[in-house]
Amino acid sequence: MQISAARYANPLTQLPGNVPINEHVDRLLAAGSPFVAVYVDIDNFKPFNDTYGYRRGDDVIQTLARLLCEQVDERLDFVGHIGGDDFFVIFRSADWEMRCWETISRFAESVTNMLGVDERLSGGYMAENRRGELSFHPSPTLSLGAVRVGPGDCESHREVAAAASGAKKQAKKRSRSGVGEPAGGCLFIERRRLGDGASHLFARPLVN
Repeated sequence: MQISAARYANPLTQLPGNVPINEHVDRLLAAGSPFVAVYVDIDNFKPFNDTYGYRRGDDVIQTLARLLCEQVDERLDFVGHIGGDDFFVIFRSADWEMRCWETISRFAESVTNMLGVDERLSGGYMAENRRGELSFHPSPTLSLGAVRVGPGDCESHREVAAAASGAKKQAKKRSRSGVGEPAGGCLFIERRRLGDGASHLFARPLVN
């Protein structure tokens, strides 16, 4: 596993890439081990990257990678870097939800510290949009989509990835609509068993 992780490591963060992520998920599925898959995505990253430059953008990505690694139990959990501003975390820690919220909070604080005084006070910055017009852009925050995976719920990493990606999209949708503000970020948790017909979804905003 370590050889595969090193061979397919993301060059920016040195975290395991897609191949070792998929292999790790498939091993847990084959063993029948329950886990929680969390898809992590940075909101409002592209305008930040375009405005402040790729070096600052890389700083944001590396900051998130560090925070994720600090928030997991390396004996139980796994952090992978899908690419760009997308990460994948596999939790077996019982307190995984608290770890997610702590990551969201610490990321918001870290990004705020990268901005100037005016940007910190306003929660964002002014920059040109795609139409060349000056507009307000919120500071980068996190959207996390989580799914619980039990024995027999999924047959392969593809099903797990699809479910986690769907939960992440719901988190981003709620974040854009204001859920999770003002603290920044949103965790969307899929509450149904995978494979059930009905969808019972739950999201809780982070509140100071």
